[in-house]
Amino acid sequence: MKKVLLCLMFFSQWLLLGAQTRSIIGKVSDQTDGQPLPGVSIKVKGTNIGTSTDEEGRFNLQTSLNNLSLEVSFLGYESQTVTVAANNNTPLNIRLVASDNKLNEVVVTALGIERKAKSLTYSTQTVKGDELTRVKDVNPMNNLTGRISGLQINRSSSGMGGSVNIVLRGMKSNRSNQPLYVVDGLPITNTSGSGSEGPFGGGTDKGDILSTLNADDIASINVLKGASASALYGSQGANGAIMITTKKGAAGRMRLDISSGVTIDKPFYLPKLQYKYGQSTPDSEESWGEAGSFSDPVKDFFDTGTTFINSVSFSGGTEKMQNYFSYGNTTNKGVLPTNTFDQHTVSLRNTSNFFDNKLSFDGSLMYSYQKIHNRPASGLYFSPLSGLYMFPRGQDFEKYKTFEYFSSSRNLYLQDWWNINADAGLTGTHHQQNPFWVLHRNPTDQNRNNIIGQAQLRYNITDWLNVTARGTLNKRWDKWQRRTYAGTQGVISGETIAGVLNDNGRYQREEGESTALYGDLLVNGNKQFDDWNLTFTAGTSINDVRESGWILDQRRLAIANVFLLSNIYRNSPITSLTETANKRQVQSLFGSANIGYKEKVYVDLTARNDWSSTLAFTPNKSKGYFYWSAGLTTILSELMTLPTFINYSKLRFSYAQVGNDVAAFSTFPVNTLATGTLTANVSGPYKGLPLKPEISRSFELGYEGRFFNDRVNIDLALYKTNTKNQYFSYDGPVGAVYTTVFLNAGNVENKGIELALGVDAIKTERFTWNTGVNFTANRNKILELAPGLGERYSIGGNFNVLRLGGSFGDFWGRTFLRDANGTLIVDENGRPQGGPDGYLGNNNPKSIIGWNNTVSYGDFSLSLTIDGRFGGQVISITQGYLNSFGVSQESADARDRGGVDVPAVQADGTPWQGLLPAQAYYGAIGNRDGIIEGQIYDATNIRLRELSISYKLPIKWRAVQQASLSLSGRNLFFFKNDAPYDPELNTTTGVGGQGYDIFGLPTTRSFGLTLKASF
Repeated sequence: MKKVLLCLMFFSQWLLLGAQTRSIIGKVSDQTDGQPLPGVSIKVKGTNIGTSTDEEGRFNLQTSLNNLSLEVSFLGYESQTVTVAANNNTPLNIRLVASDNKLNEVVVTALGIERKAKSLTYSTQTVKGDELTRVKDVNPMNNLTGRISGLQINRSSSGMGGSVNIVLRGMKSNRSNQPLYVVDGLPITNTSGSGSEGPFGGGTDKGDILSTLNADDIASINVLKGASASALYGSQGANGAIMITTKKGAAGRMRLDISSGVTIDKPFYLPKLQYKYGQSTPDSEESWGEAGSFSDPVKDFFDTGTTFINSVSFSGGTEKMQNYFSYGNTTNKGVLPTNTFDQHTVSLRNTSNFFDNKLSFDGSLMYSYQKIHNRPASGLYFSPLSGLYMFPRGQDFEKYKTFEYFSSSRNLYLQDWWNINADAGLTGTHHQQNPFWVLHRNPTDQNRNNIIGQAQLRYNITDWLNVTARGTLNKRWDKWQRRTYAGTQGVISGETIAGVLNDNGRYQREEGESTALYGDLLVNGNKQFDDWNLTFTAGTSINDVRESGWILDQRRLAIANVFLLSNIYRNSPITSLTETANKRQVQSLFGSANIGYKEKVYVDLTARNDWSSTLAFTPNKSKGYFYWSAGLTTILSELMTLPTFINYSKLRFSYAQVGNDVAAFSTFPVNTLATGTLTANVSGPYKGLPLKPEISRSFELGYEGRFFNDRVNIDLALYKTNTKNQYFSYDGPVGAVYTTVFLNAGNVENKGIELALGVDAIKTERFTWNTGVNFTANRNKILELAPGLGERYSIGGNFNVLRLGGSFGDFWGRTFLRDANGTLIVDENGRPQGGPDGYLGNNNPKSIIGWNNTVSYGDFSLSLTIDGRFGGQVISITQGYLNSFGVSQESADARDRGGVDVPAVQADGTPWQGLLPAQAYYGAIGNRDGIIEGQIYDATNIRLRELSISYKLPIKWRAVQQASLSLSGRNLFFFKNDAPYDPELNTTTGVGGQGYDIFGLPTTRSFGLTLKASF
């Protein structure tokens, strides 16, 4: 205990670094209605000493300075300078006047450079940190849904901490469409992965780096949507950028912030199953039998999930040095039995000033550790939900909760299931297992360590010119393993030799690490020349990413259920052992300039040249690839006289050209090592054509306006992007030199409209209501596709393809056989017949709308988010199986009606009389006949995304600056959803994994309680 106290004392001294001799206290409020203003910046003029007001508008700033001036600034208000004499200890009462426009608003742009919002020639949107923590999620990116126009988020169906797929302004590349993620101006490498047994196997999402960030450490997120906004990041920013700004210490007394929350989760949108019709025959997997009344095994299977998210932060310092320290912990017990998730996050940030503020230092270190047991998997084989949902009606589910029995012949425990019992000669089929056996005898474990370290030195040469050197290290270590015990379904557990299954279990293990290093040197200037203003940046950077690891999959063990590398059966080869390695380095020169005239007209120019290691051995290796952007902004409200209700009016236009390199080792393919065998390279360029960079050209036209005393604001953007020279890898023709061919091809066009509308509907001293709408509509079309790729090119999964005249996200699969009139063709039993492969739909929505509301009355505050996706389709392989096995409510309803009402003809053209037999119809559209057309559903959905009610606690204890208690809900209900699952969920978050579900974890409804306090 003494050691703990000594550490706390040391830490307090480290935070304060010297006693403060003077306290300046006061309150800031609105000049018109007297309403207190939280978050107002209070800064001592000429120094970095500063603080901000709390939720009551109060502040407490400590300094050793005597006579001084305070600079008071707040978004939407005129800045004010307040002089404070040395002997003045009277509390200050500062009243700010609302500005006619928000000309001095500052946002974080590319490279972490702060720019006046009015000077920007492209579209950005900012979300404050408190909006990300109203309804907490382990992955803070999920809380951007509905808050940013032009942004679409899909989540993996892997539970807590799962990966997210974020797309800005439509999909445009078959490699990656994710934006660049930037923390405090420096890029990080977001990595995620999915173990795969194929789309019908055990795909397991591994999560991503974003889930390791502590949302309570985030001050704001600014989204740079288009190529113009992120052009300075080069190929890394080809898909836009997510700028994450973290919190840092402020001069003054030490501040302690505590946040503690608990959330409960319940499965929310489960498949609709029937319990009226029983098993077809005693040995059948299907439930097309006689009517009766059967028990429901699903209702008691899932647990009530619980999540505890706690964080504590300390901040403080002097005018010379400020510090911020935080610790966050997340403990989750999932809705899937046995699933647990634990995360610890530690952050430390220091900002210091030297030599009369000539030299400044900003450094941070973030470390996180995740431990996940039984992260939910999708697929038939390793998902427990296939056996749960398709369990034959009439069998006794309760008896199989004891999921194993002792086999005297093998002297070990084996799986007990209604059609799996080796001693009884029941070997089962590959469609399902005992769900409890999957959870306890096919378990997975994952550990992830992640470090993000950053440092920045800035030297002010003059009051308008500085030089900055920055660097970041992002280091990640991953371990994952699955232990598949003897007795598991033979199709996934053992190795078959000479027709005999050797089933001692299966061991899968993956280990990997990645190191991303980034450094840059910048010269920044901001100079006023009479009516002209020049802001510029020139610099150079280097980005180096190295990844390595190995993947083992061994289907034959020497001793059953001993999961060690030393237990691999030595007399047979390893089933699969692959070493992975990836290296990539990009060196860059870049520059930007923003020229303003009388703060009415701005011209923005950027240029960058990258040299990528992946383009070595190509003709342009020495010159790299060059791209640029240009933009023009005019402040119409400053150039001309407008009606008085228009407070601010701005028109902007920008053009950008950005590049992207190719996959590592494409221009000089290397030999591969797999299962102990060195395999010669069989890859190469198409017909000897050298690879070249991918290029995107983007146009954007935008308008910003604020009306009626800034009560109404609008941001409208129209854009068009064409991405050419896409990188493809495909199987070469028979007899070709290379079996794998690399090629640049294609032209993908995205065009769309974005609208962000905000309204202060009610604004009084006690009652306010702010409402906002974000609208997005994007259209995607593939204008060119190289002939060498054939009619279609698969981009992953079984269904996602690229095709000329089509769009990214197109589904392609086996359709119904139809006659010349489009009528379904069936056989003599009424079973639909499979036809050719064809277009089935597209998973991208036609439009996305988010509606956000914040209502405050006194000490109460209510926040509400409703969002909807309109148009697009999804594939439910789950529903296809449930229908074909006769366990879905849809199949039961059809039996109740006497069949399926679909017009049909037989092969000879004779019309089918009456309804189609339900078993024949649904048996065909299940995956056993491979007709995917019957598994397509409308993805349109509207939901109550978030609801939060907060109350400021009237605590009189002087040590407490503020405290609040909030109740929250997430995914409370759908206003509309015609799909049989949540269309936002995906089996994986990869490019080709969007829009289909195969026995993934159902979406959950969450209720939370959070207490926050500041001391």
